[in-house]
Formats: sequence, C-alpha cells, structure tokens
Amino acid sequence: MRISQLTVLFILVISTATVGLNGQQQSGDSGSSGGGERGTTRQQGDTSVGTGVAMVGSNYVLRPSDIIEVSVFNEPDLRKAVRIESDNTVSFPLIGRVRIGQMTVAEAQELITQLYDRDFIVNPQVSLLVLEFSMETVRILGAVNSPGVVAIPPDRGLTLTDAIAGVNGISRLGNSRSVQIRRVNEDGSTRVLDVNFDQILSDPNARDIPLRDGDTIFVRERIF
Repeated sequence: MRISQLTVLFILVISTATVGLNGQQQSGDSGSSGGGERGTTRQQGDTSVGTGVAMVGSNYVLRPSDIIEVSVFNEPDLRKAVRIESDNTVSFPLIGRVRIGQMTVAEAQELITQLYDRDFIVNPQVSLLVLEFSMETVRILGAVNSPGVVAIPPDRGLTLTDAIAGVNGISRLGNSRSVQIRRVNEDGSTRVLDVNFDQILSDPNARDIPLRDGDTIFVRERIF
C-alpha cells in the first residue's frame, strides 16, 4: 500500500512538471509569434516612408526641372520618371514628346490620357505624381539678421513677411519702412517696388506682397 501511494505521488509530480513545461513552451511560442508580427508591422511601416513623392494638389502648376512620374494602370512598360525640360516638354513611350510645363497636374494628366487613348490604349488610367520640385528662391540682402536665400514653398507661395521671417527678421539697424523689392519681368525689364514693411505689420488692412522666383529684397539701414 505504501509503494502504491509513492508511485501515485511520483506520477502526479511528473505530470505537473510536464504541464508546466508545455505551458512555458506555448507562452514562448506565442511571444515569438507576437514579436514576429510586430517585426512585420515595422517592416511594412518602413516601406511606406521615403517614397519621394511630393504631396501636391491637382492644381499645382508644373514647371521646368520638376521631376514627375507617369504610370498607366496595367501597363508597367509605360511607367516613367522624368525631368521636365527647359522647353516645358517631356518625352513619353509611344506618344512621344508632350508639352506639359505650365499646366496643372490635372491638366497634364488629362492630356496624357487623351494621347494614349487616341491610338494606343483603350480607356487608359493615367497617374501623374510629382517626385521632386524645381527650386524657386528669393534673395534677401541688407539690414537683416541672416542675409541669404529663402526657398519658395511650392504648395503655398511666399510673401514678404514669410521671407523676412526666413532670415530671422530685420536687424536693429534696419529700416522696416524702407524695403526694396527688385523683380525681373518676363520681357527682361526690371521693376523696383518700394515697400513700407512696418505698415504691413501694423495695419490689418494692409496687403502683404507675394514674391516671385528670382526676386531680390533689400532692407536699407536706418539713418540716425
């Protein structure tokens, strides 16, 4: 009777230990599986970063040196990333050279769709993405804290207030009532605007001045 009791006790101990080991193994497998899923999630997240696609609206106006990517659904051979030439044109497979510079994204996409649809593809689904913007800048010189070049954001433009803020403001020697904007027109002529920047800041009804690519802003010093 004593031997039987010891045997039963031994069996119970072994069974308990086995169950405990199985539970630990299942927990470890579950943890490994969860870790693998988290690793997969990170990897998927990484692939969505750094695509190089610039987020712009369909009304963004394309210009020379912009880099665009044009693709046609289910036509991988027609996918192409290219820089817009100085004459506003781009060369595409099948349809050849197309003038799309100075068009909005929506207008260019519609034109390319029409050209493919005319002779090559039935009901083409064309996508046009802007990968990289050409750089537009203004120069700010004179009595400002950090003279230099300020980039014009492609999606919203740049005002005189934005530009001066971009060079850390007018210096203590600067005359905010005497700011000059020098602008070269399309015909090559030069136009000079004298601006009272102090009025723009203090008068809520005063109109800020939108700047253009190539503008030069000069802030004069105060005369004591």
